[in-house]
Amino acid sequence: MMMSYLNLPSFKLSGLFLGLIVLMSACTKKDFHVSDQTKQSLQNIVDNGVLLNSISEKGGDYIFHFENGDVEISKSEIKNIVPVSEIWKTTITFSDGSAMSIPSKGGSLSFIIKDVTLNPSGYNPLAALVEVELPTFGRVKVTVHGKNGTVGTITHLCSSQTPHQSVPVFGLYADYENKVDLAFTDKDGRERGTTQITIRTGPLVVQDLPEIQVTKALYDRMEPGINFVNYPGASMVDVSMPYMVDDEGEVRWILLLKASPDLGKVSISTGLFRTPKGTLIAGDQQLQRIVEFDMFGNLLRQWDLQHLGYTFHHDISIAANGNFLITVTKPGAKLSNGQPRVMDHIIELDTASGSLVKEWDLANIVDSSRYLKPDGITPPAFSQSPNNWAHNNAVSEIGNDLLASMRYQGIISFSHSGALQWIISPHKYWSEKYKPYLLSPVDENGNLITDSDVINGDASTDAFDWSWGPHDPVTLSNDRILVFDNGYNRSWKPNALTVNNNYSRVVEYKIDRVKMTVQQVWSYGKERGPQCFSQALSGVELLPNTGNILFCPGMGVPTQKGAGGRVIEIDPLTKEVVFEMEISTSSNTAFHRVTRMSLYPDSL
Repeated sequence: MMMSYLNLPSFKLSGLFLGLIVLMSACTKKDFHVSDQTKQSLQNIVDNGVLLNSISEKGGDYIFHFENGDVEISKSEIKNIVPVSEIWKTTITFSDGSAMSIPSKGGSLSFIIKDVTLNPSGYNPLAALVEVELPTFGRVKVTVHGKNGTVGTITHLCSSQTPHQSVPVFGLYADYENKVDLAFTDKDGRERGTTQITIRTGPLVVQDLPEIQVTKALYDRMEPGINFVNYPGASMVDVSMPYMVDDEGEVRWILLLKASPDLGKVSISTGLFRTPKGTLIAGDQQLQRIVEFDMFGNLLRQWDLQHLGYTFHHDISIAANGNFLITVTKPGAKLSNGQPRVMDHIIELDTASGSLVKEWDLANIVDSSRYLKPDGITPPAFSQSPNNWAHNNAVSEIGNDLLASMRYQGIISFSHSGALQWIISPHKYWSEKYKPYLLSPVDENGNLITDSDVINGDASTDAFDWSWGPHDPVTLSNDRILVFDNGYNRSWKPNALTVNNNYSRVVEYKIDRVKMTVQQVWSYGKERGPQCFSQALSGVELLPNTGNILFCPGMGVPTQKGAGGRVIEIDPLTKEVVFEMEISTSSNTAFHRVTRMSLYPDSL
């Protein structure tokens, strides 16, 4: 017996397996001998998921050409070889009568499809689950073909490597014969073969489904991915209906949670986000809990806030230690006059135990008496009140500290011990106690702005303006943030009286903790005027691959089909719009936030 296992290039000689080939050795019963080393070496290769590509002969040996090398076995050790290409296997019968089945390159891969289930959870009609049985260890690459070529095509290499897999298929078009390729690859993603299935979907029959229109798309300059829209439903008290829409304006994923017994009352608000492991986290304002669910809409876990003494509103983020940071209302909290106050607490929740780690009362950090009497024009839902003095709408971390935005007070940073670090806000109406924490504005050259009207917010310059009614601050570094400046009553003037001059912005600020200054580094939105004005909600995002900025005014924005929101991707170097999409809704509220991401989580 002569055998070697070498790291040689793979051979693609699958034509040798188009028929049944029986190769008989010349040995007789009296001279057979099968080495244990032969069997064990072959078994090790099989156990490692390596595929046999072909077999050839060389003198008195068979040469087994595997994907990553060759094995030579004396013909005297083998009685016969039977390739069965239709199921990608080759059976070897040794001279001692024992047999071994070896996964082998074959023909059609259609046999791997065992079952296809559309909408397996009942809540995601644009998703399917495909049961496959692979010839050996490997991965499955899913490709959902676009309607118009490669623009709408979605491809994902699944992470599972076992022969039996439940393969998730996301990105199906509604009311369409979807062509889906399933490629069988090795563990490193190199393709071995492909089969195609067709998945027929029905139309989306959904009340208050938004109308979507893409008005610009420079595909070669855009961030890859899909637009994840946090749609609250027909109203702020409706069941939320998150969906993903591609760059052609096609809805490719949606959760119809009203049908779910576990999530049928979920009101997500702005808390919805996807975790690194691919699950979705959201806050439920109706049942006062945090929920975790998968991409199909199956509830995985929940955390009860009510038994801790809180109710949820607005936002959740994951701290560096893995715990949740959550904006909450503490029902027992009172104003000095005994009246209740709302939306002015933040808590840290231990995700493992569900226990409370820390509580921050914003009334102990900033001035709860800083209050501007409603102008009588702005609707009460968007006006400050003594009870809703702060309206904390976001929380995250910046360096070792926390970062929070408050609709009526500005943007603040404070330590985990609750010590105030700085405030980005017009200096007007702040009491003496808080003036040392107010960041002073500087111009584009870093020089202090001395105009008191600009400092107090009564005026602005091209070089600097404050954020009015801000939402969704995003940490870029320890000294830089990106924020959605809604323009709520900008310069203390009611929006209803400044209709033609209203605008929202995305703005980048640079903070100097030593000099206690703030500099406006970059902004976009003023040039769009009322066309992108959103008095509330909305979000921004720095896109990691291109460095582009996503600017998403989400409520009351005029569109060609009514009102709602816009999703705008901007090249920050040129301020050129490379993508724009209008979303129109009957309620005029299109979304709380929009983020760009891959449709498939990397973990799947």
